[in-house]
Amino acid sequence: MNFRLNNCKHALIIGAGHGIGLGIVQILLENYSGISIKATYRRKDHALDLLDLKKQFPKRLEVIELNPTKEEQINAFAQEHTDSSFDLIINSVGLLHTKKISPEKGLREFDPDTFLELIRVNAMVTPLLAKYLERNLSDSPGLFATVSAKVGSIEDNKIGGWYSYRASKAALNMLIKIIAIEFERKRKKCLVLAIHPGTTRTELSEPFIDRTSYIIHETHETASNILNIINNRELSETGKFLSWDGGEIPW
Repeated sequence: MNFRLNNCKHALIIGAGHGIGLGIVQILLENYSGISIKATYRRKDHALDLLDLKKQFPKRLEVIELNPTKEEQINAFAQEHTDSSFDLIINSVGLLHTKKISPEKGLREFDPDTFLELIRVNAMVTPLLAKYLERNLSDSPGLFATVSAKVGSIEDNKIGGWYSYRASKAALNMLIKIIAIEFERKRKKCLVLAIHPGTTRTELSEPFIDRTSYIIHETHETASNILNIINNRELSETGKFLSWDGGEIPW
């Protein structure tokens, strides 16, 4: 049994105010006319393009202000949508840096508050979404995916650094694996995946773009890659960590 985007009727994209999440919403609206979308954003001033999309697709797109790191807000959303069934849920929320936070180059820069904040944003959101929205997942089959990062792979780590970000993504990957196992035990027809989007030109990566030797993708390219990866995937592939090019990444 396979997950197919053409069979989807309802999608929920978390963290769609800008970046990759916004790109996913745009492509779904433009290329999959049968899908209605609920898209969340945290800050209105960072979600102007998403709000413009709402004007273009008023019947197919609903935008919702939501801070996904607040359990009570996710719970409230779930309570308001008890009759909703989602064929597709994608969490694209992520944090690498702020004005006060930068990736650590070495142990001397390790900061407990930074570590806890990255765990809170990068790792905690996904199990909260699964906890409250599990009953909303379609059995037709459905898909629950999270945007992760290759730097969260323990086996692939050859250069070190970025303690908090790497650890938060490694934790996220473990959580995705656990969720996949639990859903299988409950005989849910739901594909659960962690997806590495590749290096993408976003606010998250902008300070580091010039230093990388990796291929740099624009957000619409990354969004398209992610949707291509999940489309037509077999349910037996649940619990995998996949790269933007379709390859499997070691944990």
